[in-house]
Amino acid sequence: MNGFKMKFPITTRYLTGPSKRRPCIPMPGVRFMVAHDTGNPGSTAAGNVSYYKRSRNDMSASAHLFVDDREIIECIPFLTGTPEKAYHVVYNVTTDNKMYGCNSNDAAGGVELCYGGRINLQEAYKRYIWVLAYACYRYGLNPATDITGHHILDPARRRDPVNALRLLGKKFEQFIADVVAEYQECTNEEDKPILEAGVANTIIDTWMGPAWKEVDAKRREADQAGNGTTAAAHQKQADYIHWLANELRKASGQVLQ
Repeated sequence: MNGFKMKFPITTRYLTGPSKRRPCIPMPGVRFMVAHDTGNPGSTAAGNVSYYKRSRNDMSASAHLFVDDREIIECIPFLTGTPEKAYHVVYNVTTDNKMYGCNSNDAAGGVELCYGGRINLQEAYKRYIWVLAYACYRYGLNPATDITGHHILDPARRRDPVNALRLLGKKFEQFIADVVAEYQECTNEEDKPILEAGVANTIIDTWMGPAWKEVDAKRREADQAGNGTTAAAHQKQADYIHWLANELRKASGQVLQ
């Protein structure tokens, strides 16, 4: 698997546990992601995590990550440590079981988007789709099918992340398409040539090609003279030059010869 482009840092501010909000129960595996928004316009990622810290023993509702226009903060280990359960969808809904065969709290990461007030929602959204794409990469999920919304799982009670997406003029389907595009951009980064083809070919044609011809001529002379040991040494040198040339072609995205 190729690397993933780390556009943004993930700040760790773990809640103290065991507590109601962070029970410190390991997740048996990660099957999907749930997209949320805070439903509290103007509250920042840092503000939400601080509130969770103060009220960690008052209630169990939680999430793994909060995202605003400045920070991505992880308050329950998920991407920066061994994943633990977070209670971000009530257990008595069954849509998650029908869709993915498991409960959200047991097998899904929960990511909250902060919006409203002084938060630059465009900047927050960039971080939001990036961290969801990264989560899919981290756990081998398909961003096109393995991300759902809280409003889909619990439509009678929840409208997130549609509350925030509406302010961006986006439907949930477009949001998923944006995460897919982000995933493709960040995972294709290493597939791009790291050397321009023109530069590679200049090196090959100016230095490697002539060097190979010279060594190959010496190999033929040794062969004709019946000097097998010298011929073999020249062949080994010629093969090495050919290998180096192909490494340059590989680095510049060209067909090997």
